Amino acid sequence: MPIYLLGFAEAAINACVVWIGSQAVLIHSNTSIPFGPLEKLVATPCFHHWHHSAEEQAIDRNYAAHLPVLDMLFETYLDNPGCWPLRYRVVGKPLPHGFLAQHLYPFIVRPTPAMPPTPPLLPSRKKA
Repeated sequence: MPIYLLGFAEAAINACVVWIGSQAVLIHSNTSIPFGPLEKLVATPCFHHWHHSAEEQAIDRNYAAHLPVLDMLFETYLDNPGCWPLRYRVVGKPLPHGFLAQHLYPFIVRPTPAMPPTPPLLPSRKKA
């Protein structure tokens, strides 16, 4: 809606929607597409998979959905080109059981304090 109110053409808005939707599917895929120098400019599957990692050094990292430069700016960027996490999961306090309980959880549980600075990366498996 805001992009429409700013006066962008319908074709530009449609192109943006297609780009965002396509990239959302791409970054959640299990593909090892080489992006070369673009790895620092656009979010890639490897970059985003570290966001979902249970590895200690990756917790609270790589939030950017499209532009890793935002993570670089806010010091949440974790660079590990070509390597993939060994473990995936939600870390921290376990979620309650049930649909309603899980939706109320963020409003009842106090947020945890910020994570300490990222330690050096541990060896990870290479994805073929």
